[in-house]
Amino acid sequence: MQNLRPEIKAVSARRALSQSILAVLVASYTTVSATAQVVAAKVPTKTVDKYEYKVEFNGTTTLLMADDGAIWRIPRTGITYYCMAPAWEVIIFNDATKRGRIFPYQNWLNRVEGKTPIQIKSKSIIPSSFNGMPARSLYLEIEPMESLKNEGEFFYRSSTKKTKEYSRMEVLELQNKNISKQALNFIRWKFAMPFLSGPLLKSTNVYSDGNRETTVSTTSISRTTIPLSDWHIPRNFKEVDSTSKVNNERANYKKAAEMFDTLMP
Repeated sequence: MQNLRPEIKAVSARRALSQSILAVLVASYTTVSATAQVVAAKVPTKTVDKYEYKVEFNGTTTLLMADDGAIWRIPRTGITYYCMAPAWEVIIFNDATKRGRIFPYQNWLNRVEGKTPIQIKSKSIIPSSFNGMPARSLYLEIEPMESLKNEGEFFYRSSTKKTKEYSRMEVLELQNKNISKQALNFIRWKFAMPFLSGPLLKSTNVYSDGNRETTVSTTSISRTTIPLSDWHIPRNFKEVDSTSKVNNERANYKKAAEMFDTLMP
């Protein structure tokens, strides 16, 4: 029995040593894990208002907005609009080709992006709400306009006479939203509605025959955070001198022409 005691003591010593090493490893893992969590928690973020829209021709689009900027993303086309402080330039950017066009603030502020300006003849306002948030409805009598849809169908019409003009609009806009003047101007410019006093929620064209055409509708509004690294204008892109080069319209026209040619008898 006396000969076994040294072996028992050795086993006990090794067991104690193993337990000590295991305890050190567990403590080290816990420290590293906690440190990683702290580092992850310190990743800079930006709080923004997020608007999800359904827009005619563009499909689902997303507007991110804060006091110091706005970002408008159109996944269907791969085009993103940036309007950021302090310069408040508008940059139209193609995510795939890395091409972009820059509009200085005073340049885009006085333009209407590719749309006929709305000429209002009369306007009435009614208080409203949207998902519990204060809003207001604008009922507009306007100079007759043709919808973008009908303008697009012009190429398939045998007559040059305009059809389906509308002379009334119903607009729903958010109220009591504290946003910067420049961000509001960007919204006005993007929707070609300089009369807006808050973010657009819905726009409907009303035709003389009673038909209604909703061109913009908000599907959700939320307050969210994004990585601060995503809140900036694109860097190292190729600047071009026309929006058509950003949209790669020449290639799109070529595809459309080829498709049209294959449909001809």
